Parts: sequence; structure tokens; C-alpha cells
Amino acid sequence: MLPHRNVNRLVGTIRRFMSTASVPRDEPKFTHTINLPKTKFPARLSADKRAELQDRLRKTCFADLYNWQRENLPAEREFILHDGPPYANGDLHMGHAINKILKDLILRHKIVDGRRVHYTPGWDCHGLPIELKALDAYKGTAESLDPLKIRQMARKFALDTIEKQRGEFEQWGVTADWGSSGAWYRTMDVGYIGAQLRLFRELFERGLIYRDLKPVYWSPSSRSALAEAELEYDEAHKSPSLYLKMKIASTGCPTIQERLGEGVSAVIWTTTPWTLPANQGICFNPDLSYSLVETDKRELLLVGTDLITYLSEQLQLSLNKVADIRGSELQSTQYRHPITSEELPFLPASHVKAEKGTGLVHTAPAHGPDDFLVFLNRKTSIKSLIDEAGCYNQSAPDFLRGKFALTEGNQLILEQLRDQTLSCGTIEHSYPIDWRTKQPVMLRASAQWFINTDRLKESALAAVDKIEVYPQTSADVSKKVLRGQLQKRPYWCISRQRAWGVPIPVVYEKKSMTPIVHAGIIEQACRSLASTGNVDFWWSSSVEQLVPKEVLSELNLSPQDLTKGNDILDIWFDSGISWLSVLGRDRTADLYLEGLDQFTGWFQSSLLTSVAARNTSPYRAVFVHGFAVDEHGMKMSKSLGNIISPKDIVKQYGCDALRWWVAAHAIQHTSIPVSHKLLGSSAESVQKLRAIFKYLLGVVSNEDTKELDPAKLFHVDRYFLQQLQQFHDTVFSQFDSYQYNKASTTILTFSVSTLSGFYLHLIKDRLYCGPDDQFHNLRAILTQTLETLCKALWPIAPFLVEECWSYRGSDPFFKSCQQWNRPTPEDATTTAPIIEQALELKRAVYQQSQLDVNTWLLDVEATVPKESLDLLKQLHPTLEEPNCSSELCELLQVGSIALREGEKVGVQVSRKDLRLCARCRRFGVSGQGHVCERCEAVLKVKGV
Repeated sequence: MLPHRNVNRLVGTIRRFMSTASVPRDEPKFTHTINLPKTKFPARLSADKRAELQDRLRKTCFADLYNWQRENLPAEREFILHDGPPYANGDLHMGHAINKILKDLILRHKIVDGRRVHYTPGWDCHGLPIELKALDAYKGTAESLDPLKIRQMARKFALDTIEKQRGEFEQWGVTADWGSSGAWYRTMDVGYIGAQLRLFRELFERGLIYRDLKPVYWSPSSRSALAEAELEYDEAHKSPSLYLKMKIASTGCPTIQERLGEGVSAVIWTTTPWTLPANQGICFNPDLSYSLVETDKRELLLVGTDLITYLSEQLQLSLNKVADIRGSELQSTQYRHPITSEELPFLPASHVKAEKGTGLVHTAPAHGPDDFLVFLNRKTSIKSLIDEAGCYNQSAPDFLRGKFALTEGNQLILEQLRDQTLSCGTIEHSYPIDWRTKQPVMLRASAQWFINTDRLKESALAAVDKIEVYPQTSADVSKKVLRGQLQKRPYWCISRQRAWGVPIPVVYEKKSMTPIVHAGIIEQACRSLASTGNVDFWWSSSVEQLVPKEVLSELNLSPQDLTKGNDILDIWFDSGISWLSVLGRDRTADLYLEGLDQFTGWFQSSLLTSVAARNTSPYRAVFVHGFAVDEHGMKMSKSLGNIISPKDIVKQYGCDALRWWVAAHAIQHTSIPVSHKLLGSSAESVQKLRAIFKYLLGVVSNEDTKELDPAKLFHVDRYFLQQLQQFHDTVFSQFDSYQYNKASTTILTFSVSTLSGFYLHLIKDRLYCGPDDQFHNLRAILTQTLETLCKALWPIAPFLVEECWSYRGSDPFFKSCQQWNRPTPEDATTTAPIIEQALELKRAVYQQSQLDVNTWLLDVEATVPKESLDLLKQLHPTLEEPNCSSELCELLQVGSIALREGEKVGVQVSRKDLRLCARCRRFGVSGQGHVCERCEAVLKVKGV
């Protein structure tokens, strides 16, 4: 472990050499003969100066970066990072900063490593959140405005938001062609919409898209279907917990038939009483055992045998078993609906379990996927009693019509069924809510458009097996999550009942409502889009304008026979096909990078649409990051007052501090803490690196070459060059595997400890006061060090690096570094053990010395074992003869040392009584002179 020294020690050293206070008045001054660091690079920047500098660098360096690397770096090594579109619905937050800066770290590393990058920023522009924001901003309601007006307002809101977000992304230094709108993609652009419409037709014609009546998540507050990715869950939601008797009307089961005259009821349990009017069956499992039980009131109930004890506790009733019944015997049983009194069947179903409930399941195919699947092959029409507002429609019983199902409906039904109720309580459980309105949703049968995910699952799962997942520490878990999401997805509802989005290009025959998807209709729409740029064409055009005459003739229909659909495509389909516009049909992205919530969102929708269209994944690898939380682990929100805005961070700490925080903290955990303490620490890290850059700029020269004279290298120089090479390789390896937290630690540790605390501290005498041949060699080493450090740091703190490089030449750093090789390799197999042995001895010397004594006044006598002595004599050839100018003295920072062989390490330290050289403050002066022999020779060469 290398000894740590504070960066500020360098500053103290410089001040000590420049100070004249400690020089006796009769001594001449030698400051002008010392090679002290000289640079105008500022030690610190005020907030105003930093903002001015960042703005200048964005305009002079970064504005040209993306196009320059496209033109100058080799195409055969191109790296494609496909940008997941941020939502154009508000101000940027820390989640955006994490996402965009992580992407930029990758892009800049590839560029500095000589690879061309392909990166097209994009925005997700459609959907309910933007529509609601637009309506809120313009003080309107969806009911009071026609779709064209809603679309006009939503588009303006999205465009205004994109402009604000684009400016802030550019402010963070994110690499892209921000100067031309054609270099971005937006899901509301003409070309994007045209490609989407053609893909819809293609997938429809291949049977992958279809229309059906199915239960889907429906948001009454949004009046639209929702995808699972658009749901959140209220963990403290309260629902009724109802145990209800359903009277058995007839049965083929002899055991029940014998007691039917006494009255036998099946018991069901539900937390959604509002669905009972749509009940069309009771499901049982033929493989389970059932029992007739008798209550204290001599009621006969049919329940699952394994659940008798559980039900007795839940109902607080004594349940005495009367008879056992095989599940298969319930096949022909009929019961009477508790509200309508119609006779309905018992139906066999494998999803019925004996884990909770009663072993018998209330089945409403309009309100549950399992229920729906049971009825899928039965020629029975499905009862759909709930309208788009979540209220009972005119087909519902009279007492329910117009009532909101989730609240008043529940209450009215509980009152209506009081006589058939065994128990009714309240259960607190996890319940889905609309991710935008935060209101409860319901499963509701609705005629919607779907993608047949069953046909895609096998290919999609095979594609997942081939992709890489980062961070690698959680790769297995992440792949398992993605596979699990794909496997459990029954179907994908891609239609939404809103105005702001891409239209589903379908017309319907009025009488039968049969959908008509026709190539002629879609091609005419795409031509109209391209020629007019009118993305509102579907809403502003009549059926006559949308359907070509030849299509009407082919269908043998008139425009009056048709009506156009009003649905839009799900925004997950909308954004999921972004690969089509950015990558085309043939290319695959090297990487997708988004938050872990995108396993249910963009990662999945992109994979499914790409597999559907071209039977391959759109990405070779995915990178997953977590979410920003406050220092207490709480999600940031306006209501909690714990938001820390990226804009405020940049103003207070600078862009590089924000970027350093992302690199250091954004990939280690799913919850990424944001606090002023951590941000302040990040700013301090950047400031430490600034101090080191200032020092290096002061000692190197614009005219320096990196040519070394090997004959003039000390062992410590060779050792440091090996450390420099290892540092370079380690950082670039960490960048290659996206371990930015480790890379930032490696950079800071090397800079503060290995470079500043170790090497610069040891060589300062040779650097400042040594002969010119040593000085030029050291400057060559430090020039190479500055270049390597800039190369390692540029992806994380590009503003600091470019500012530093502006003091070296006129070209930006990213242009200058492309011809550089890795640091000069040095064979450390012999040097490293020598230096490490010297450092062991140094620790022993410091334990014996007093901290307030100038170590150049120390005389050391040491005994070491023979194997150590053989190594140390490479640094101190005279061994037992005290020597004040050996490499070992420089390493130990002592006046002189004598070495002898001994059984173990032993050190004796004494203080010399001598005057130190007025110029170097290292070597002693004999007689009446002012300088040592070494400085006298150096001054003679300098002509002083």
C-alpha cells in the first residue's frame, strides 16, 4: 500500500521554495534558478467563472465533438448506443441526469479509445401524461375540447418541453449533434409515424396483431386501457372481503342431490363485490377434494376440504364436516345467481387452488384473465356491464345503473346481498392504480387491439439468453426478471382511447364493426403525411379522404358504410419501435441503457417488436441503473419537499461535480442516494484533481516531448511508469465493463496517492533543483502522466480536462489524444520489489523519527536481512558508507543512510548538525558557502 499524502502538500512545498522569510538576510536569493511550477491555470473557479467557462467549452469544444468523431474515427469499430426516449412532459430530474450522463460516460470513453460512436437522442412525445399536462397548462378538459384542439395543445407542450430538456442535456456535456433537429428522433415526427403505420400493417397481415374482446386494465380516471408498465401499486388499499353463499339449484352429484331439499349453498370469497352482477359461473378444480359442512345454524355449505379449518377461523363459525365429494363430481352442478336468479354452471378450471378462499371461485369473464380464459372456448356471450367511466351501463340491474362500480356499486351490492352474506370485512392489500392519476383501476372487458405475445415468447426468450446484462454483479437477477416478465405476459394490449398519439389506421364497417386494415388505406396515409406533414390527418380527414376509391371498390362499400376508428397506439408500442427509425431493419445496437423499471417497459416492448418484425433482438447488451432517492432513502417528490434539481446542482457545484456523482454512485444500488453531502464530496474530488492538473501544467511545457532517456531514469521513475501503465489499463478495463464507480475511485486514488502523495513528493528535489538532464526526463514523465490522466478523466469530467488542455494547445483534447499510445511500458519485475522494499524501510524510519524535524537533517543507520540488502543496494551501492545522494535517500527523504546486514530490520536515527543548502534545502553546505556541491554545479551550467 503506497503512503498517502495530502494534495495540498504540493502547494506547501512550492510556497516553501518561494518564501524568502526563512532565508538569512546575508544569503543570496536563488528562487529564479529553481524550476518552480508556472501556469495561469486557476486554482479555483467562482460559480460565475465556472458557468462562463462551461458555456464557452460547450460552444467551442463539445458542439463539434459528435460530428467530428463521425468523420474522423474508423467506421469498422463503430459503437451503437440507442437512446431510450425521455418523456417530454416536464422538467428534468435526477433520474434524467443519471441516465443521460451514464450514456455520455460510455460515449466519451469509446471516443477517447479511438472508436466511432452512433448516438441519436430521442423523445417520447405521445400519451396520456402529456395530454393531461397540456390540458392542465391550457386550463381545459378533454370533454370540452375536440381531439384536434387537444392534439394541438399537446404538441405545443411537447415541443416546448423538448427544447428545455435539450438545452439542459447539452449543458451537462452530453455528446450528440444537438445543433440540427434532423439528428434527433421524436415519436411525433412524420417519418417516425409513417414507419410505425407500415409496421402495424405488416404485423397485422402476419397475424401478430389482432382485435378481440378481453379483460384489460382499465383506468376510469383516464378513460383508457393501460399496459402493466403503466400501473403502480397502492400497498395500503382497502377492499371489502366478502364470503357469499350461492344457492345450488341442481347437480349430478349424488351426495349433494340427497341434501338438496334442505338447501345447499356454494361459498365464494371476493374482494370485488362490484363484479358480482357480471358473474357467469363458479370455477372448481376437478383434482381437489370438497366437503359438505354444517354450520351452527344447520346451514349446509359446499367448500374445499383443505380449507375447512381456515374458513372456520375466518368466518368465526363452527363447521362440521357432513360428507366428502370428489371435485370431478361437481361437473354438472348448477347454482342460482344471487342477484338475477338465473341458473349458471360450475366450471372446471386448473387455476383454482386450495391455498386461500373457499376452493370455489366466483367467475366474471369480463373482469379477470383467468375467468376469461375459462370462457374462451365456450359459446357464451360475455356480460360487460361497466362503461368507460367505470359506471354500470344500461344492461346492469336497475339499482346499479349509472353508479360508479368501485365505490357506490360495491356498497349497493353488499346491501343487496346481506341475506346471503356469511361474513363481510375489510382487507388491506396491494391494488393497481393508474400511474398518472393515482386512482384505482379495474379489469374490464373491452374490444381492443392486441399483439399475440404467445407467438413471440419463444424467440424473445432465446434472444434474452444471448444478450449481456450490466452491471455484471446483478446480471443473473436482471435476466431472470426480464425472462419472467416475458413468460407471464398473457397478451399485449396496444390500443388506447385517447387523442394524443399515433392513430390505429383502421376503419370499421358500421353494421358489424368489423375492422378493415388495408394496405391502400395505410399507404395513402403515409403519402399524405410525407407530402403535407400533417400528423393530425386521421382526425382532420373524412372517411372519403382516408379510404382510396379503389379500396372502396375492392370492398364493395361506400364511405357511408364505414366509420374510422378513434383509438391510438400504446405509447410503449410507440417508443418500442424506435429501433426501426434509428437502426433500420439491419443494424443492432451494442447497448440499451435505462432504469430497471424498463424491464416491464421499453426493454420489453423494444425486444418484442424487434422479434416480431425481424426475429432478432434490437440490442446486444442492456445496462440497468436504479432510481434517485434522498439521503433517507425516500423517493424524491414535490409533496415531500426533498427534490434536488440537476439545474441547481450544476449552478452550485458545476457540471463535472454532477457527472462525478453519477460515475461514483449511480450503478452500485437500485436506490441511488442524492444529498448535498455526497454532491459536496464529489465537488471536492473534482477540486483535488484540479489542484493536481494545475501542478502538472506548471511543470510541463508545451514544447515537451515524451521521449525519455532510459539511462537517466531512477528506479522510482521506472516504478512510477509501470504504475502509470497499470493505472491506464485498469481504468480503461473498468470503463469497458461499465464499472464507473470503480473507475472514479481508481482515478482519485492514483492521482492523490500514487501520483501526488508518492511520486511528486519524492521527485520534487530533482524536479526543482536537479541538473537539466534529470529535469527534462522528469518533465517527459509528467507530460505523459498529464496526458494519461486527462484521457482517463475526460469521460467523467470533460469540462475540467478541456479547460486544462486549453493551456497546452489550440486543439480540443479529444482531437489531440487520438494519436497517443498507452503509457511507455516499463519492466517492473525487478524494479517493483526494490521500491517496495525501500518503502518498508521508510515506514520503519518514520516510526523512529520526530514529526517536527526536517527529515533532510536525519542520519539513518539501518540493518536489514540479506535478501533485503541485496535489493536495497540497487538504490544505495555504498552500503555501510553513509551517503547523502543515493536513490534510497531520495526515497526515504533523509539526509544520509548507511546499510548493514542483520537478522531483522533495525533503525537508528540521529539528527545532523549542519546548514542546508540555501537553494535546494536538501544537501548540507560545508565552510562559508551558501549552496551544496550539486547546486553549485547546476548553477555553473546555468551561468549563474
